[in-house]
Amino acid sequence: MLFKHLPDEIFQALSGSNRALIEAVLTDLAEIFYDHAEDPIKDKSTIIESIEDTLHKVDTFAWHDDQKESFESPKTIHDYALRIYHRLVNTGWLVEEQELYRVSVLMTPQISMLLRSLVEISRHGKRNYGATVLSILSNLEAVAKQPKERGVTLRQSAEASRDFSAHLNQILLGIRSLQKELFASRDPKAIVAGFFDLFVEGILIADYKTIKTSNNPFRFRRQILELTQDFLANPETLGQVAQCYVDQQLITMAEAQAMVEKDCRDIMQTFGNIEQRLERIDEYRYRLEKRAADTARYMDSSRPGMANKIAGIISDVAKYEKLPILKEVVGARFVGVSSAAQPTKRREPPPPRIMTPTEVSADAIKIRDRQRRFHEARQVTIPKMQSYLEKQMSLDKNKHILDFTIESVEDFVCFDHLRYIGSLGVTAKKLEDYFEIHFTNQYLDVHGFVECREFNVVRRSKA
Repeated sequence: MLFKHLPDEIFQALSGSNRALIEAVLTDLAEIFYDHAEDPIKDKSTIIESIEDTLHKVDTFAWHDDQKESFESPKTIHDYALRIYHRLVNTGWLVEEQELYRVSVLMTPQISMLLRSLVEISRHGKRNYGATVLSILSNLEAVAKQPKERGVTLRQSAEASRDFSAHLNQILLGIRSLQKELFASRDPKAIVAGFFDLFVEGILIADYKTIKTSNNPFRFRRQILELTQDFLANPETLGQVAQCYVDQQLITMAEAQAMVEKDCRDIMQTFGNIEQRLERIDEYRYRLEKRAADTARYMDSSRPGMANKIAGIISDVAKYEKLPILKEVVGARFVGVSSAAQPTKRREPPPPRIMTPTEVSADAIKIRDRQRRFHEARQVTIPKMQSYLEKQMSLDKNKHILDFTIESVEDFVCFDHLRYIGSLGVTAKKLEDYFEIHFTNQYLDVHGFVECREFNVVRRSKA
């Protein structure tokens, strides 16, 4: 049990009249003892200075003597710090160790774990689960690739999944209790302030807005479920991961297999029903937002909460068998359209639509292929031109323009660009090294395709 490892007086410091001061001091002391780069054993003077710094940050404080002590009533900040220090030592939060004239202060492992947990509870707020889901996916992928070496990371993924599931439960219960608290309040300022302070700043997930988008943190859920199911369906992989558990935790093979199966099923259970849990959270969130919006609408009105009052009137009237006749207030119009206005209704998501692929006709496919081949034939590339020249020149060293043949679109494009080899860029230098083109001032009609200047293609000597 918990109290077997803790002193009996451990919670006395947090239950007295000075618990606010003690809480502020312990919160700051936690940062000092959690500094991993320094020695966990501190000097007494360091602890006293830290307590004094905390008291300087507190606006108003007064010490209440819950029990008679040998110390005099504190008058200065240093006296307050000494009184709080001795209270923490007497109740077991701090442990003193003396070596000659040097007094050191430390926390036992149990006290340190308790303080860490209390600080985490007090700072419980928003969390970002995009990185958590990505780390789970990366760990599972590492296990799938190297089950013998990385099998132990499956345990870390399961722990992260269980922590994520527990946090969702905390959000759901927190919203539910907050809803009851706000619905019971009749103070508009308290309702709006509680909504923003307790819900928006304290309970809501940091990346909640991205849940309904394509970039949501749970878009890798399918891959996580598939990898986990593959582990359970593949006996070889399951045995290798279990062997890694045996080597790391020094347990039997049967215990390791049971542990691996439990971890896999916890991951599957967490990510398998996440949509239903998020829908429940979204339902409670909508009720809270509606309550806050309704309250904010009437904060500047002289009749806040009129919608709830009208609902109560209707409920009371429904108890009568015959409706009462109110003759004196018929023309008063104390209930109107503006007094019972409600926030906009919740937008329901559109129903799912089955996507069916459209069939493309065979004629359209043929036309598309012809167009693609035609555009490819019109493209001018250096390999095409080099192949055309090699085929036309063959073993000849010199060839006239009228001796070239044009049999296809590719041949026409290559022939038409022979006269522009010098302006085709650096890649055309290779053709200039092998072939030289000599132009004349006479224009010729070549095979009825193109009219251009007469030229001769000469194969260079290095070719």
